[in-house]
Amino acid sequence: MRRIALFASVWVSLAAAVWAADFSQFKTADELWDHIQKLEKAEPAHDQAQFIERLEGFRSAASEFESRYPKDPRRWDVKLIRVQAESVRAKIDNSPPTLGAVLAVTKEVLAAPDAHPETKADARYLQARVRMDALGSSGSAIDPAVRAAVNEDIADLRKDHPDDTRIAVLQFQLAQILKLRDPDAAESILRELEGNQNIEIAGMAQRQLDSLQFSRKLAKEPLDLKFQAVDGTQIDLAKLRGKVVLVDFWATWCGPCRMEMPNVVATYTQLHDRGFEIVGVSLDQDKDKLLNYTKQVGMTWPEYFDAKGWRNDISSRYGVNQIPSAWLVDKKGFVRSTEARGDDLAGQVKALLAE
Repeated sequence: MRRIALFASVWVSLAAAVWAADFSQFKTADELWDHIQKLEKAEPAHDQAQFIERLEGFRSAASEFESRYPKDPRRWDVKLIRVQAESVRAKIDNSPPTLGAVLAVTKEVLAAPDAHPETKADARYLQARVRMDALGSSGSAIDPAVRAAVNEDIADLRKDHPDDTRIAVLQFQLAQILKLRDPDAAESILRELEGNQNIEIAGMAQRQLDSLQFSRKLAKEPLDLKFQAVDGTQIDLAKLRGKVVLVDFWATWCGPCRMEMPNVVATYTQLHDRGFEIVGVSLDQDKDKLLNYTKQVGMTWPEYFDAKGWRNDISSRYGVNQIPSAWLVDKKGFVRSTEARGDDLAGQVKALLAE
């Protein structure tokens, strides 16, 4: 029996949902289960309205399975799907964070005697991811209790599922969060990954170590960033001293970036008059797609574009190898966060504006 591959990237997987309002056509648990699996294989949504519709379809299918088949072991898989769909929808609606709801479900799955071992691995991974998101959105301060919980989640996943490649994913994410706030701890994590037998993981760790050295420099010197925006505007961060600036590395083809954008636009609208600026660094290769999307969603700030995709001159220079990556620069020009996104973006900006 194929297990549902729980979202290695929740945004991308949920974007592949398919709307199905009438579940009466599915007469058995297997039929409904097959339908849920097919949701993961559909084409991505083209805009936010379609995304929300499909997201609701995914959530509804999972809820239907839970309701109909309360003793089927696969209910634990769909519980995880449902709570993630609800969490993403809450984020879109700017509702309060759903960390507690997600953790309640993962705890239930981990304690379930009939949950498949792979499902428990999914739950452990999801638990670590949502705690990691909370850690990354906590501004310049790191909550020691949340950090300890993340470390425990990673250790437990390693103990129960030592060959799970998502362990490295979590370690890389944790290193990314810590690299400005606790660079020694970030380096320790990356040194471990550098010795991984997987050549790709080891290579990525080496690149991250190179990026970490640059991050250490960022903590000591104001960010030097100059470019000509796609609309011809000349951008120089040195001329924006006294303002708080978000440097947003993103792309129109990046699902997580698109889902984050309404939050970014709302924060800009709310705080621009108080001294908040945004400059975008687009990793797109199609200029028309970039311009059409920025106009569609109300991104009125300047964008850097060189059509080189992952070989983008600015992102390559600064060692940015994953997106979205959002750097928050304080009034003196220093990078204060490289994870400035999520529910607490406005809070982080307000805190720096008040300095």
